[in-house]
Amino acid sequence: MKLTNQFVTALLWGLLYLVMGYMSHQLNGPIAATGYIWLPAGVTVAAFMLTKTSRWLPPIIGFVVAQLILGWIEDRNVLRMALFALDEIGVAAIAVALVRMTQLPMEGLYFVRGLLIAGVTCSAVSAAIGAAWFLLVLNVPFWPTAGVWAASDLVGILIVTPVLAGWSRFHAMRSGGMDRSDFLLGLAAFIALGITSFMIFDGDTISNLSIGVNFALTYIPLFFAAVVTLLWGGRGGSLAVAMLAFFALLNTVQGDGPFAAIGALANNYSHHSLLEAQLYLAVAALLCLLISALKTTREQLHEDASQWKSDVELALTVSRQLVYSIDPHSSKLCWNGDLRGLLGVSIDTFSDLDHVLSHVHPDDRAQLRSRWLDDTNDDARPDLQFRLLLPAGQESQVTDMSAVLLDSDESVAMVAGAWRLNIKEVAQPRGQQ
Repeated sequence: MKLTNQFVTALLWGLLYLVMGYMSHQLNGPIAATGYIWLPAGVTVAAFMLTKTSRWLPPIIGFVVAQLILGWIEDRNVLRMALFALDEIGVAAIAVALVRMTQLPMEGLYFVRGLLIAGVTCSAVSAAIGAAWFLLVLNVPFWPTAGVWAASDLVGILIVTPVLAGWSRFHAMRSGGMDRSDFLLGLAAFIALGITSFMIFDGDTISNLSIGVNFALTYIPLFFAAVVTLLWGGRGGSLAVAMLAFFALLNTVQGDGPFAAIGALANNYSHHSLLEAQLYLAVAALLCLLISALKTTREQLHEDASQWKSDVELALTVSRQLVYSIDPHSSKLCWNGDLRGLLGVSIDTFSDLDHVLSHVHPDDRAQLRSRWLDDTNDDARPDLQFRLLLPAGQESQVTDMSAVLLDSDESVAMVAGAWRLNIKEVAQPRGQQ
C-alpha cells in the first residue's frame, strides 16, 4: 500500500510537471538557450512546500522522469535535460528545505515570506548555474541568459505555487462561511477580470487605440484581481492571477496585446514582449499574495479575539464576576460578562453611572461614588463590599475590586475593576430591612 501511494504521488506530480512544461515549451517557441516562460518551477516549489521532507523522493523521481520525457518530445539532448533537471529540481529542494528550517507556519505573511525567499533563491541560483553551463558549452552570453532564466522561474513560482498551495487544502464550504454578497461580488469581479483581460490583451479588440493607452489599460485587470482576492481570499486570488496569466501570455506569444506592440516597436519582439509580460504578471501575483496574506492575518486576529472574548465571558460567568471600565468624563460604563444572567439587566440600561448608582443601597451609594470618582489614590486599596438592589425589591451582596488610572494632573482618567457576586447572597424584600 505504501509503495502504491508513493507511485501515485510520483505519477501525479510528474504528470503536472509534464503538462506545465509542455505548455511552457509551446508558448516559448524556438529558443536558443532558455525560454521566457517556465511554469514547472512553480510545481516543484509547491510540491516541496506541501510535502514533508521525508516524502520528497517520489515527487523528485516524478519530476526527473517528466523532464526527460519533455526532452524526448522536443528531441533535446538527454544529457542536457538530465543536467537541467538536476539544476532546477535540486536547487528548488535545497531552497525550500532552508525555508522550512525556520519552522514557521506556512500561512498568511509567513507563507508569502517563505515563498519569496524560496522563489528568489532557487530562481537566482539555478539561473546562474544554467547560464554558466551555456557559457562554457555553447558560448552563450551569461547575463542575458541568467536574467531571462531567473525571471521565467520566479514568475512561474509566483503564478503556479499559490494555486496549488491554496487548493491543496480545499474543503467544502461550511454554512456561515463566505457571505453570499461577497461571493456574488467576487463572481462579478472575476467575470469582469476575464472580460477586460480578453479585450485588453487581444490585439483586435482595442486596435484603434494608441499603444500608450493600451498599456495603461493593463492596470484594469490588476484592479479586478485585487477585488477578487479581497472577496474570495487566497484561492480566488490565485485563480484570478492564473486567468490573467493565461490571457496575457497566450496573446503576447501570438503577437497581440500591449506588450507585443511595444516589442514590435523595439524591433526585438522576443527580447522585450514576453519579458515585460513576465514582469507584469510578477507584480500581479505579488499584489494578490500580499492582499491575501493581510486578509488571512486580519481574519485570524479577529478569530483569536473572538475566541479570547468567549473564554473570558465563560470564565466570568462561572466565577460569578463582572468586569467594567468607567470613563469619568462621560460617566459611561463598559461591561464584560453575563450582566443579564447575573443581575437581570441589559448592558444598554446599565451603561450610565447614575443609573448604576441608583440601584446601589442608599447607605452604600455615596461610598461607591466616591471610590469611583473622587478617590485619586492609585496604590493598592482594599475591596469594597456593598449592597445592590437587584432585582427590584431584593438585596444582593457584591464585592467591588477596582483601581484608578490617573491623568497627568492627578485627576481620574479611567476606573477599571470587577464585581464579584457573593456565592451566599442575602436576598430579602425591602420592607423587611
